[in-house]
Amino acid sequence: MGKKVQPILFFIPLLNIFMRCFVESKSKCSTGISSEMGIELQGFDFKSFQSAELRSCFSMCLDNGICQSINYDTQIFHCQLNNETKRRRPERVRLKHYSVYMENPKRAKIGSSAIFAGHSCKEIKDLGESRGDGEYWIDPGNTGQPFTVYCDMTTDGGGWTLIRRAKLSTTNPNQLGKIDTKDYKAISNYADIRQNVLVPAIQNLRTIMGFHQLRYRCYKKSIDRTLHIMTTNNSAGHKVLDHYLVKATWPTACNSFERLPDDTSVLSRNCQKWGYYDGKMEVNRWGRSSNGGDWRIYNNAIIWENKHYLLFHSGGAYYCDDFKDALYGALSIGDIWELYVR
Repeated sequence: MGKKVQPILFFIPLLNIFMRCFVESKSKCSTGISSEMGIELQGFDFKSFQSAELRSCFSMCLDNGICQSINYDTQIFHCQLNNETKRRRPERVRLKHYSVYMENPKRAKIGSSAIFAGHSCKEIKDLGESRGDGEYWIDPGNTGQPFTVYCDMTTDGGGWTLIRRAKLSTTNPNQLGKIDTKDYKAISNYADIRQNVLVPAIQNLRTIMGFHQLRYRCYKKSIDRTLHIMTTNNSAGHKVLDHYLVKATWPTACNSFERLPDDTSVLSRNCQKWGYYDGKMEVNRWGRSSNGGDWRIYNNAIIWENKHYLLFHSGGAYYCDDFKDALYGALSIGDIWELYVR
């Protein structure tokens, strides 16, 4: 059996006095470019050709809008332009004598276009491809039909995909009507306050994306408190996801979530008062046992019966740490409710 080849990391200036540093300009060298010897990325080449020099191969990659990386065979002078990278697809890297692997430092970032759609906001963040909070392209099911989503790349390390945002442009939002959908791709329309992405759609997204946490945030000017919590990434938190997305079980509230730094809510500090279950109030549970349908992730998601609620499905009331009558906070333009997953 032949001796196992280990990939060797070295900087480009040692390779061929690399192309006179044309990556940034003809007069200015880039020192952050590196290559690996003895490996290749297999299965993602979209163009291949003979090239007498490594630098001409890499130059073609730099000038190509799709090229993410190259494989160059120094024995037979063969160049492959790839539309993927080792960082994103490490399982497709193979040892190969005489091969040089390089990534394009000018390449389009994952999620920046439909061609380079990511798997999720979290994957994009984990790969170091984040461009900050905003819209990204994803295709979690590898369907070839990518769509845009809003990614929060800041909160608790980032990587959050927005499911629903209700930001009020009127104090009577229900006059706008409502749209219920079971298509997870509808999260692209996150700015449409009329839209409820229903539980089956979110569970479908969970199946193909693989998220493990929920995050709720809301703010009402009239009560001037922010509810901002995320479920824990452990068995207690996962039971909350199963309750809202698979089968309603009204799991234990305390120790299943964490308060985020800007949270000032009454609800988050009184988890033992949550829930209405089996005819009993204040039972330390998520949700309300009368609300087990496809809206339950928005409808009475958190309640302290008759005192403080989280409720924001289109067509219903909008509560954020408040309730009706004396505890009610009037709606104001700019009030906001959000649901994220990660």
